[in-house]
Amino acid sequence: MNPDPALERALAECAREPIHVIGAVQPPGVLLVARHRDLRVLAASANAVDLFDAGDMQALLHQPLDALLDRSAIEAVRAVLARGDAGLSQFACTTNAGPLGALHDVSAHLSGELLHLELEPSGRGASLQGGHALVAGLDAAAGVDFLGSVARQVQLISGYDRVMVYRFLPDCSGEVVAESLSGDLGSYDGLRYPASDIPPQARALYLRNRVRVIADVDAEPQPLLQSPELDDPVDMSFDVLRAASPVHLQYLRNMGVRASMSISLVVDGRLWGLVACHHAVPRPVAARQRVALEMVGRHASMILDAQELRSRARADAACRSQRDELERKLHRARDAAALLPDLLELVLGAVEADGVAISLDGTWHTHGQVPGDEGLAYALAWAGSQGHAGIAATSQGSAWHPDPPRAACGLFATPVGQGRGDWLLLFRREQVQNLRWAGRPDQPFQIDDNGLRIGPRVSFEAWKEEVHGTSTPWNERDFESTQRLCMVLERYVSGRRPRIAGVDPDAPMRRWDAREQATRLRRLAELLDGASPDRKRLQRMQALLAHMEDELGALADTPG
Repeated sequence: MNPDPALERALAECAREPIHVIGAVQPPGVLLVARHRDLRVLAASANAVDLFDAGDMQALLHQPLDALLDRSAIEAVRAVLARGDAGLSQFACTTNAGPLGALHDVSAHLSGELLHLELEPSGRGASLQGGHALVAGLDAAAGVDFLGSVARQVQLISGYDRVMVYRFLPDCSGEVVAESLSGDLGSYDGLRYPASDIPPQARALYLRNRVRVIADVDAEPQPLLQSPELDDPVDMSFDVLRAASPVHLQYLRNMGVRASMSISLVVDGRLWGLVACHHAVPRPVAARQRVALEMVGRHASMILDAQELRSRARADAACRSQRDELERKLHRARDAAALLPDLLELVLGAVEADGVAISLDGTWHTHGQVPGDEGLAYALAWAGSQGHAGIAATSQGSAWHPDPPRAACGLFATPVGQGRGDWLLLFRREQVQNLRWAGRPDQPFQIDDNGLRIGPRVSFEAWKEEVHGTSTPWNERDFESTQRLCMVLERYVSGRRPRIAGVDPDAPMRRWDAREQATRLRRLAELLDGASPDRKRLQRMQALLAHMEDELGALADTPG
C-alpha cells in the first residue's frame, strides 16, 4: 500500500503532540505541584480550589503544603522521597483533605526540583484482592499458556470486561496475542493494530509509567494552573492522573469503551507489550490497587525476560556448537579455503538462516536456499550500495531484487576480510502472513480538509491482508552471530595473514564472548533484583555465584 501524503503529514503531527505536558488531570483527582526546597505550591489543578475551599487559584498558589495537609501526611511524603526512586509516583498515605476532611489517597514523586502530590478520593476503586495470589499463579503458568494466564487472572481480579495481552512487533505495530472476556465487549483476539495507534511519545510514557488508568473517558479534564515563577509547562510524565489526549479518548469512545487500564510489560529495558484492559462503564482504580497491579506487571515482565533469556541462550548454544566445529575442522585443514565448500552445512548451522552464499576471490560457494547467479548479482549490488561498512540486512525481498525468489527473500550481507571483495550473504525464505487488522491499516485516522488535524478511525472491524515478499526480520542476535562467523572465516579463509609474534589471534573472539557473558549477567542480576526466591533457590544461586567468583579469579591469575 502506498502511503497517503496527507496521512503521513497528519501522523507526523500526531507524533509531535506533547502529551507529557498536556496540562490537565483526570477528575476527581487533584494535583498539587510544589517547589521541593520550601514546599510551596507553584501549580495546582483547577479542582484543588474547591477541595481546599481556597476561594480562587491565586489564593492557593504559593501556600505552604503544611497549610493544606497535616503533618503526618507531609512526613509520609518525605518518607516516599527518601526511598530515592526518582520519577516513580508512589502511594504515600491516606489522609483527610480540605475543610470537610474527606479521605484521600496521596501519591508523590519528584520531577527535577518539583514535588508532585496527587490526591484521589479514597474508596472509589473496586475492591482488588489477590495480587500476591496472582503472582503465584503466574509462576505456576510460566511454562504453559503463560500469556493467556496473565489475561485471565488480571481480568479475574480487576473485573474489567476485556483484558488483552498486546505485544509490540519490530515495526512498532502490535498484535493481541491473548485475551480474556467478561461482559458485552467483543473479542479482539488475534487482531493487529498499526503503529500509529500508539505513537512514539505514548510508548515512551508507557515505559515510564507501568500502570495507566483512564477511569472515565467522558470526565471533563481539570486544567493545571501554574505560577508565573515556572518558566516551562509542568512535565506530567509520571503523574498517574495525567489527562489523556483528546484523540485517544475519542479512539476509546469509537471502540465503545468508557474506561481503560494498561499494565506495561518491559523486557530487557524495552517495552515488550501491554496488558490492555477495557470496560463498558466508568471504572476507577485506586492508588493501593495500582500498587498491586504494578507488582503483577513487573512479575510478568520478569518471567517474560527470563523466558527470552533462556530461549536466546539455547539458540546461541546451538549456533556456537556449529561454529566451534567449523573452526576445529578449518584449523586442522592443510588448505582451509579448499575445504570450505565441504563445510557449508556447518556455516549455515552457525547462523539462523535458510541459505548461505560466500564469495571468495570472485568464486561463489553456496548451500541451502539461495538465488541463482542473477539473484546473487542483485544481492551483491544492493549490499555494495548500503554504506561504507557494507553490513546490511532487509526482510523485504523487493529491497534488493525486482522479483525476489520466495525461497530466498530476506537478505543479510556483510563483507569478509579487509578490502578483498569477499562477501558473506545469508538468505531467509518468504514467510507469507495472513493478517487480521482491527480496521484498515492504511486508514488509521480521519483527516480534515487541511490534512493536519486527525481523528481516530470509527471502524475496528477485522480487515484481512495477505502479505508476500517478506521474511522473518533480522535482529540483534543475528548481527552478533554473523559477526562471530565472519571472524572465523577471516582467520582461516579470507585475507589470511601471517601470525604476528605476541599477538593472540583468538583475543577478539574471546573479548566478544566476554561482552556477551557480561550482558547476560547484567540481565540476570536485574531479574534477581525483582525476584523473591525461596531459601533453597537462594542457596543454589549462592553456590553458582561462588563458582563464578572462582572462575573469574582464575582468569585474573592467568598470565597474558
